[in-house]
Amino acid sequence: MPRPLSCIPLSLTAATMLLLAATAPQAQTLLSGDHSIDGQLCVGTDCTDTEDPAPQYGIVIKQTQPGIYFEDTSTAGFPTVDWEIVTGSSFSSADDFLAIRNAQTAAHLLYLSPYAPDNAIYLDNLGQVGLGTSLPQQNLHISGGSTAGIRLEDTDMSPYAWDLNGNSVGFYVYDPQAMNIPFEIRTAAPNGALYIASNGYTGLGTRSPDAPLEVSDDESFSFFRLTATEAAINRSVDVVFTQGPLGTGEFRYNIVDGDGPEMRLNADGDMTLDGTLTTGGPTCDAGCDAVFDPSFERLSVTEHAALMWEKGHLPAIGPTIPGAPINLSERIGTLTNELEHAHIYIETLHGKIERLEDETARIDAQEQVIARLTARLEALEAD
Repeated sequence: MPRPLSCIPLSLTAATMLLLAATAPQAQTLLSGDHSIDGQLCVGTDCTDTEDPAPQYGIVIKQTQPGIYFEDTSTAGFPTVDWEIVTGSSFSSADDFLAIRNAQTAAHLLYLSPYAPDNAIYLDNLGQVGLGTSLPQQNLHISGGSTAGIRLEDTDMSPYAWDLNGNSVGFYVYDPQAMNIPFEIRTAAPNGALYIASNGYTGLGTRSPDAPLEVSDDESFSFFRLTATEAAINRSVDVVFTQGPLGTGEFRYNIVDGDGPEMRLNADGDMTLDGTLTTGGPTCDAGCDAVFDPSFERLSVTEHAALMWEKGHLPAIGPTIPGAPINLSERIGTLTNELEHAHIYIETLHGKIERLEDETARIDAQEQVIARLTARLEALEAD
């Protein structure tokens, strides 16, 4: 049965008169002092004298577009922004809502749709906020259906958006414009799969990287792979570190083509290549092939030998010190220079030998003639 407003205690008669007067916009009643209402209060242009507000609500606001207006009458120098709690719209085609907005700018600072799901926003006694859950486990806990996500959107001159999503498959960053997933972590990824230390070092498989990039596996070998998917043949290469046949460690380079590694380097510095070695070439500071240039002033064999013995090494090559590094490119160039000198000297000596052999043959022929003549003389003398 409706509870008539006359049931409100007599001490609040003035307040009741104010409520009744509210149904007539042109009539206003001003009350001063402190007042209390023992019962429910209906406020709004659609309230009647037989209202029966639900007992759990002390105030019912009843009109076409119910709301509350907070008007700040502070003097200059103090905050004076007015606020509104508004609901719905006076237009039948507009969405229903509950919003808190700045009354002066009409900006909705909090907007709630009546069709939002249960626990759309939940704040627990620890100050943890749940979005879609009444049991938040972190400062902010977002719970969704098949995927829970956050969208980061730039609405400036060049609008763009990014999504941070998580589901039973994994966590990933999604580019909705390009429909790509540039970053993804699958569920059950091992501890330390990707780790960035405070000094900027990155660990793959380790939480204590000792280098700018450290790849670690709980195996007797570790490797990383480089892949070019558009390569016509042999799309991948593995860079491997393993214990090796000696058990002392071995670095390998292996193009993934079904055979063994193309390069091996062990802890003793021994390198094995399955193919040839090509370098960038020497600088030819020692002349290289210039020994064939007619303008090149070559030392004689005697001079070259004297310089060699004086320095204790081949002049163009330089000393070879035990344990000292060798520039193979330069060494090949200087070796070529000395080899060409040697061939020139050999050719020179060969020419001299040929001339000596010719002279020797001529002398032999003369000696044979002399021998025959001597034999005839001896025969004549004998007769």
